[in-house]
Amino acid sequence: MSRPGGTLPLLAVLVVLLPGCGGGEPAPQPEAPAAGALSTDEVRDREIARLKQVSGDDPGRLYQAGLALTRLGQPQAAAAKLEAARDLAPQNSVIHRSLWFVYRTLGRPDEALAELEEAVKLDPRNLDAGLELVRDYARRNRLTDARAVIEPIRRTYPDEAAVHAALGALARRDGDLEGARDAFTRALEIEPREPEALFGLGVLARGSGDIQEAEARFAATLESNPDHVGALMGLGGIEMSRDEYDQAAVHFLRVLQLDSHFFPARRSLGNTLLLQGFFDEAVTLFEQGVDLTPRNLDAHFYLGKAYLQRGRLDEAEKEFEFVARSDQRRVDAYVELTRLFSLRGDIDRAFGAIRQALALGFRDFDLLRTDPDFENMMAAGTVRGFIEEEESRLRGGS
Repeated sequence: MSRPGGTLPLLAVLVVLLPGCGGGEPAPQPEAPAAGALSTDEVRDREIARLKQVSGDDPGRLYQAGLALTRLGQPQAAAAKLEAARDLAPQNSVIHRSLWFVYRTLGRPDEALAELEEAVKLDPRNLDAGLELVRDYARRNRLTDARAVIEPIRRTYPDEAAVHAALGALARRDGDLEGARDAFTRALEIEPREPEALFGLGVLARGSGDIQEAEARFAATLESNPDHVGALMGLGGIEMSRDEYDQAAVHFLRVLQLDSHFFPARRSLGNTLLLQGFFDEAVTLFEQGVDLTPRNLDAHFYLGKAYLQRGRLDEAEKEFEFVARSDQRRVDAYVELTRLFSLRGDIDRAFGAIRQALALGFRDFDLLRTDPDFENMMAAGTVRGFIEEEESRLRGGS
């Protein structure tokens, strides 16, 4: 297939072909070592091997080995050392916080949350840990738990900009937009570069339809914190809406470099690749997503869509079937199976899939009439008649 107008940056296309699509900034290529000297890679490999051998009953030594392995990009080995340190010193909040970070890197969010909860329990005056816990609870929509954590923090740190920003984020999730705006504004009065307050005002602006203000706020957030995931995603979404795929891809790619397990960024980057006709690169990107998070049904679903775009129908069918079997409420999986069977000319199976989608609440009849992927199915009189009758029934017709 030809690739439609525009090209993604070569860097983006190359990086999605790297295993895991992430893990930090690429290191510069070292100069060739002198004769007889060890290369940089050999020195690094020896250090990793040495750190992996660290053992014993000294939690401090194990903790330091875990930190060093984290810096060297070895989160699995780091987790093992930090777990050993935690078992020896369960009252050490710093070890729990380090494990929280490593578990997040490994895509183990529930275990990460448990470590963060323990860290805050052991050291309730630690502002950074407390606010991270508030944000984690808020992302999980556990607002009651988030408020229980933020209230003592607010009393202890009444003039901290980050605390007011966190209060604003909770108010926004509660639907109190004016309260959220007031809290974000107060945070910026205390600290004009407070990233969470800038980002929060950007989210409010986007929600009210003021895209120009939202873009400015997200850009200001990145000036304060260049690695702010929400602002990177927000700017990328705005750029996608303007068909600025090159710029959007750069922002989504940066999020994946920060956290390769963050699937919304992988999905968005994959969509930019598909829209630009980079089908093979999109397949690779989503295959990596399934490898990283094999139980994530969205990862399988979007891999199926990439296979479908590439014309690999058998592989696409396996992915959509897996999603449908794993969660029988996934109407989108049945719609894509309908599409696939229609393209293949398997009208009986297409009919069965669309009936299942309708039973689950699918109502986009215009899609079935206008999308050429469904032409084969809709050309069958029995299917068309059934769909027209179903549409009339659902819309209150006779």
